[in-house]
Amino acid sequence: MTHENRYAIRGGHEGRRRLDLLHRVMWPTTAPLLRRARVRHGMACLDMGCGGGHVALALARRVGPAGRVVGVDLDAVNVEAARRQAARRSLHHVAFHQADIYEWTEEGAYDRIYVRFLLTHLPDREAAVRVLARALRPGGILIVEDTDFVGSFSYPHCGAFARYVDLYREVVRRRGGDPEIGPKLRALLVHAGLEPMHVALAQPCHYDHEGKTLHLSTLLNIADAVVSESLADRAELESAIAELAAFTDDPTTLLTLPRVFQACGRRQLS
Repeated sequence: MTHENRYAIRGGHEGRRRLDLLHRVMWPTTAPLLRRARVRHGMACLDMGCGGGHVALALARRVGPAGRVVGVDLDAVNVEAARRQAARRSLHHVAFHQADIYEWTEEGAYDRIYVRFLLTHLPDREAAVRVLARALRPGGILIVEDTDFVGSFSYPHCGAFARYVDLYREVVRRRGGDPEIGPKLRALLVHAGLEPMHVALAQPCHYDHEGKTLHLSTLLNIADAVVSESLADRAELESAIAELAAFTDDPTTLLTLPRVFQACGRRQLS
């Protein structure tokens, strides 16, 4: 199975709609992190695993035409959609490439590198972080956000949501990932030779319909992988989807995202 096929969440056009939703839900916590990492005018930035390019485009606006931004993703649909968005917004200093992180060979090229919800899906997280560390310029900062999925919860208790969390964690593990990578981010930065600067924890919670819909969208987009790994059959998934949809539609219910760890590490000057 190739790395792209091992990704537990469906890609392509259907996955793209989920990524649009993910960006809207995550931006209130991601934006302050980028400010804290002091992304400034004129910098060179890399967004590895950029998905639909939402953060890469935000970085391009922040660094301005004097800077440059590169977005990299394995999914050709995401890359093409990101290119269209950049052209529509006349952001000519951002470029998008289809590539695998393990094959990325640039060294000392970027002032800031951002990566969100990618390491959790990779089989060799340490090797991936070493790739990113090498791509930093001396003094450059790696900015990482990733999940501790076991921390997700609902109020009141929802059996379908609990089943979804279990299925997600297990299918990611079956595909070689780590759904609880969040607390390990600081150690990964240290092992890659980076100086840890900042570790924080965010856990968005939602009563609003759109925020809660992200879980339903994710369940729909892991369904094929769940069935392929024999973790549930289609009838069980359809029942869970219907129950979670009803819970999502109820304006009195609460759903949280997983605990999201945010970590920054600096490449030393010498």
